[in-house]
Amino acid sequence: MTTDPQQAPWRPEDATSRRSFWEDAHHGKDVDSVSWWQSVPELSLDLVDRTGVGKDAGVIDVGAGWSTLVDHLVERGFTDVSAVDLSRTALDTVRERIGTAGESVVLEVADVLDLAMGRTYAVWHDRAVFHFLTEEDERDDYRASLDRHVEPGGWAVVATFGPDGPTTCSGLPIVRYTHADLAAEFPGWALVDTSGDDHETPWGTVQQFTAVLLRREG
Repeated sequence: MTTDPQQAPWRPEDATSRRSFWEDAHHGKDVDSVSWWQSVPELSLDLVDRTGVGKDAGVIDVGAGWSTLVDHLVERGFTDVSAVDLSRTALDTVRERIGTAGESVVLEVADVLDLAMGRTYAVWHDRAVFHFLTEEDERDDYRASLDRHVEPGGWAVVATFGPDGPTTCSGLPIVRYTHADLAAEFPGWALVDTSGDDHETPWGTVQQFTAVLLRREG
């Protein structure tokens, strides 16, 4: 785990400020103008494929934003897909984009640190939420949400900036992880596989990502 000693001077520290920050991050912008944009989330799709779950398995994408993961899962025949984000603007865009093909997709405006979907899933997917959690109590809340929402034997795909990745994202401080450090953040989960990629932003810079595939024990 690596933090930058020159961290950004401000970060949202409660649910209200987090929601306001991420709503502003999406409002009035083109989907392909933000650093995290991918037309095809190849790393995420590959790791979901590695779980081997059936098309009727529940999959939840937390911190989904404008991600096209939902679109591609629906296109591949997944029938039980949920996406969660703090930004209603982002999820409204996703709803419009997926249209009638994704009518069964559940889009929930919620905070992953206090998530209450009322059910469990076979696969939890997170690309670039966990690395924003610079405080241990935030990571504790995240792990509690994860454990509440994934069934025994279920899977988690978690991707963060890698050790050579950026030290901030969207102007906020982040924590960079190696594969080993990231897996160690999840007691009770077995490390099944590792991956990563060098994500190219819309303006051509490269961001190193670390990703782990975990399976819940028990």
